[in-house]
This record gives sequence, C-alpha cells and structure tokens, in this order.
Amino acid sequence: MKAVNLFLSIVLFLSVSLSQVQAQQLKTFDPSKTNANRPKKSKQKLALEYYTAGEYEKAITLLEEINEEKPSGYIYKYLLYSYVHIEDYRAAEKLIKKTSKSQDKAYKELSDLGYIQLKKGKREKAQRMFEEAIEEVPPNIAAIKELGNDFRARAQTELAEKTYLHGKEIMGEEYGFENELGYLYYFMEKYELMTDAYLDLLERSSNSLKTVEYRFQNAFRRSSDKDIYPYLKTELLKRIKAQTENKQFSELLLWLSIQKHDFNIALIQAKSLDKQEGLESYRVFDLARVIQNQGDYKLAINTYKYLLKLPEAKYQIYYNEVVQNLCTVQYAQLQLYNPPTEDQIELVKQSFEHSIKELGINRFTIPLNMDYAEFKSFYLEQANEAVEDLEQLLLQKGLSNMDKAPVKLMLGDFYLLNNNPWDATLLFSQVEKDFTNDEIGFEAKMKNAKLSFYIGEFDWAKAQLDVLKSATGKKIANDALYLSLFIAENMDADSSTRALKLYGKAELLHLRKKDSLAIQTLDSIFTLSLYHEIFDDVWMKQSEIYQQAQQYDQARILLEKIADQYTYDLLADDAVFKLAQIEENHFLNYSKAEEWYKMILTEYPSSIYAKESRDRFRLLRGDDLEER
Repeated sequence: MKAVNLFLSIVLFLSVSLSQVQAQQLKTFDPSKTNANRPKKSKQKLALEYYTAGEYEKAITLLEEINEEKPSGYIYKYLLYSYVHIEDYRAAEKLIKKTSKSQDKAYKELSDLGYIQLKKGKREKAQRMFEEAIEEVPPNIAAIKELGNDFRARAQTELAEKTYLHGKEIMGEEYGFENELGYLYYFMEKYELMTDAYLDLLERSSNSLKTVEYRFQNAFRRSSDKDIYPYLKTELLKRIKAQTENKQFSELLLWLSIQKHDFNIALIQAKSLDKQEGLESYRVFDLARVIQNQGDYKLAINTYKYLLKLPEAKYQIYYNEVVQNLCTVQYAQLQLYNPPTEDQIELVKQSFEHSIKELGINRFTIPLNMDYAEFKSFYLEQANEAVEDLEQLLLQKGLSNMDKAPVKLMLGDFYLLNNNPWDATLLFSQVEKDFTNDEIGFEAKMKNAKLSFYIGEFDWAKAQLDVLKSATGKKIANDALYLSLFIAENMDADSSTRALKLYGKAELLHLRKKDSLAIQTLDSIFTLSLYHEIFDDVWMKQSEIYQQAQQYDQARILLEKIADQYTYDLLADDAVFKLAQIEENHFLNYSKAEEWYKMILTEYPSSIYAKESRDRFRLLRGDDLEER
C-alpha cells in the first residue's frame, strides 16, 4: 500500500512540475523564437507577420536589416509604409532619398516624398510634387506602370489616371495603357470610360478578347445592367459597323448578348461570324442549343430550321443532332399549350415521323425515339403502341447498358401508368443494379421508392428513401427527404396507414390522368376521422390537380382553407404564394394578389418565396424596381 502511495506522490509531483514549466513557456512565447522541431521562420516572413499584426516597430527592426543586406522594391514598400504608420516621417524621407540615389528614379522619389508631405498635411506642396513626378516619368512602360500603380495603391485614382494618360501620350503607338485605365475606371465606377478603354484594348490586340470578357463579367457582378450594358452594346455596334475587318468586336457582342439573353442580337452576330470565316455554322449551332436550354423555343426552332436550310446542310457533322433537337423543341413547345390544337399536334407528329424515317432507330437516335413514344402516349392516346416502340428499341443491336438505362426507366413509367407495377419495378431494379453508384441508378431507386409508396408498401419505401437522402445529387436527395418525412409525419399513432394508402392511390390515379377518381379518392380521406395530419396535404394535392385542369376557382377555395386553417404549417406559405399567383395571373385581381404577396413578407419572412413576393408586391404597388 505504501509503495502505491509513493508512486502516486511521484506522479503528482511530476505532473505539477510539468504544468509549471508549460505555463512559464506560454508566458515567454515569442513568434520569432520557434520550437526546435519546427522550421525556423525567415526574417522576411516574420517581418511581414509583424506588419500585418500592426506591430510596426518590430517590423521596422527586421525590415531595416533586410534592406541593408539585400534591398528590393518589395522590402522598400513595407519599410516605407511602416515608417508612415508610426509617423516617423524623417526616417521615411531618409529611406526615399537613399533608395533614389541607387535607382535613379526621380519620378519615384518625387511621388514618395510627395506622399510624405501629404501625410504631414502639406497638401499643396504634395500636389506639386505629384504633378512633377508625372512630368518626370520617362517614356518607359514599366516606369509609367510603377508610378500609376503607386498612385492607385494609395487610392489617388485621379493621379493614377493622369499618369496612364500621360504615358499613353508619350508612348504613342507602342503602348496605350488601355488595360490599366480600364481597371482603374472599374474601381472608380466610371463604367463608360471603362468600356471605352477595354474596347480600345480589344482594337489594339485581338488576343485580349478573353481578358476583356473577364473584366466585363466582373463589372456586371458589381453593378446593375443599366450602368454598363446599354452603352457597351451601342459602342460595340458602332465599332462593328466602322471596322468590319475587326471580328473581335462581333465576338464580344456575341458573348455579351448570350450573357444577357439578348438572343436575337446574338444570332445576328453568330451568323455573320460563321459566314466571314466560311465555317460550318458551328457558332449558330452552339447558340441554338443555348437558346433551347433557356426555354426560348420559338427562336430555337427558327434557328434549327435556318441550319437545315443551309447549302450542304446534310453533310455537316451536326446535322443529325439538329434534326433531333428540332423535334425535341417542337415537342417542348407543344407541352406549353393547355390544351394544344389538333393542328399543333399533327405538326409535331409529322416532324417526328419524318425525322425517325430519315435517321432510323439506333443508339444515336434514342432520345428522339423516347420523345416520340412519350408523345404517342400523352397526345395521340396510343399508350400500347408507345410501350411496343420502347420494347423494340431495347432489342436494337449494339446498345450498351447505359444506352438502355433511360429507355428502361421510361418503359417502367409506362408500365406503371398502364397498371403493371410489377414489370415496372423489375425494370427499375435492373437499372438500379447496373448503376448502383451513378445518378441514373439513384433515379431508378427513387422511382422504385415512389412505386412502393403508391402501392402502400411504406416501410420498404421509407427504407429506400432514407438511403437516397444522403447518397445522391441535390434534387433526388431533396425529393427523397420530403417523401420520407411525409410518410413519417402522416403515419397514424396506432401505425395505421389507411390515410397514406388512399393518398398514394390518388397520386397514382393522377399520374394515370384519372383526375376525377383521384379527387374522389382524396375526398374519402376526410371520412376516416375528424382530424388528421394529412388533411392540408390532401387539399394541396387537390388544388394542384384543379390548377392543371385550369379549374382555378376550385383550386383557390382549397388553398384558402390551408392558409386559414394551417397558418403555422409547412404548407402555409406555399398556399399563400400560389393564391397570389392565381389572383395575379388568372383572375387579374391585382389588389388581392398584392395582399397575398404582402402576407408572405409579413407572416412568413423566412419563406423561400420571400424575394419573389417582394418583387411582385413592389411591381403591383407601382414601385420602379429598376431604381431599387
């Protein structure tokens, strides 16, 4: 026992001693004294750390040593400003004069001595020295840049501008300082002068196109479009007309128009540039895809038709893609009409049939044939033929599993819509197995989870959804999270799933376009009990069905119930925002819409709809959003 006590006493003594040593080490810590196991910091690095920390006296001690050993402009700058920070102007002047003797830079000496006079409060004397420095600068690009950059670094922007303009004058055609002036005007927010400078730079050097684009991109992020875009567009059009041989202006206008979604101007430039270079209209083709992705289907259709009418169009490498994209866009435009006319449907049908006849059925036309199958099912009421087309597509030779995967997913959807869930889940499972860790595999898993939800297998559905919440991209993960929470929140206390089963059944009926049965099935949920967590979700689903059927009166009644009876529920702000949109866009009742938008701002300020509601509210109230 005594041995144990003795051992504990020794351990305690050593622990206390070690703690005291560590405490003493912490008290005497100095950044210049490093641990033996760490690499010793260089004198320069330590000096800059002192400077950054505002310990200018310590920085000066080291910087003076370095400047004596190995002087450089870099060390000179930090030493000079260290003296300025502690207001040791005599030392600063001595440093300036000593350095000037070795460098023979009268302009630099005048500029820095002028800065010291300025810090002393002698503004007139300082200004005279600055003006003299600009006059003394030699016709040397590096010297002019150095002086101008010194002025800019000290926020003396007008003097920097004078320096660059003087440099432009004395250098003549050799160098115009357009890049330096453009960058300076950017910080001064003189955007018209900035524009002129960068366009002058582009005129001098066509190789600077990417630099100019980058500079304008930064300016667009910093300021509103009206400050830059109208003037830039006007100036570009002037220079294009005056200098037809300088295609870089057209290139910049093409880039600018795409950035600002001014696609009509962009298309003119793309056509012109392709004709000038005698290329195969690649710019127009690339632009057509951009326009398509931005949802301007009418212009995209006209652009694809332009490409198909070009001489030798069939021999261009992008021809097949143009044919397919034209069908895709025409079909996308058709889906915007609710409902489309028979003539509109017939036009798209003829386009599909002509394209498939020309290009055939193969791995390169899979998207085209999938779109046609969907079109047949939804617009020609040929669901069985659509299924047969997809089944035949899967039998084509030379298709890889990746080629087949999207076809299988669409075919599975059709099986589900045709009340054949077992064949559907078989196809979804095949894709899920083949692409376990790929996005399309996650999509297949999500489809299987939804299928399980539709048929009432909630435990299995939730297990798959919980995996998807953290295993894939943002959209599928969010959908999985929402559906998983929806199942968990709407399970009855006794683990009954009657309400959820009816809701899932209604969802499936809606997918099958049996909306009246879906509404009736959802209504039957209200007969199960006097109150249930799912009631507001039921009203929201019914309102969505009515909106798709353009029955806005019915949709409005249900949304108002949610807004009134479920004020603090997750769906409340969704309901209020949808009510505002219905009143504004369908009933044209702007005063009522304004009330609903205002409710989002006052009752639900953290809503994802807050920003859009604020913009719509201000617009309806008559505010000038551009001024804001």
